[in-house]
Amino acid sequence: MTRFALALFASTMLLAPATTIAGEIADHAMKAEDLLAAGNHEDAIKNLEAAQDLVWQESPLLFRRALFAAGEPAGYGMYDLREGSTFKRSEPLIIYAEPMGYGYGRDGSLYQISLDLDFSITDATGNVVASQENFGNLSIRSRFPNKEFMAKVTYDFSGLPPGDYKVTTRAKDKNTGKTGDFTLAFTLED
Repeated sequence: MTRFALALFASTMLLAPATTIAGEIADHAMKAEDLLAAGNHEDAIKNLEAAQDLVWQESPLLFRRALFAAGEPAGYGMYDLREGSTFKRSEPLIIYAEPMGYGYGRDGSLYQISLDLDFSITDATGNVVASQENFGNLSIRSRFPNKEFMAKVTYDFSGLPPGDYKVTTRAKDKNTGKTGDFTLAFTLED
């Protein structure tokens, strides 16, 4: 990729209100290209990570993916995809999700990620049939500001009658105040 094309790509990554950092992103990308040409792969990667950090900080809290898992996820990207979205009423709904754009708190030398969770369930007509604020928290402490953070949420909706529903899970970042949500449709049967 030419230097111009790389700078153009990096500059267009943030077209909206964050255009003030687009120049910084392009600068990091061009520096990474120079470092790579000089054979300094480690510092080239660090410069691209610095560009990613700028985009991350400007991003809203969002979810790269959210899906039903066939069992307990073992870690980031380590899950078995569940076939379909129909569940027995007695069966737990296990959701695997990958948040992005969250912030980091500090506890001494450790970074902290902390997301409080709310949920609401709507039926086929759009009526809210159940909801709860602050029903859970997803958090880790790490010596590195992790960008690969897995969210595992397990729901027990055995008290609902058979039918079609949507569950919306809202995450509230305790470090930045950002909120983001995802919605999954599912069917309960006896």
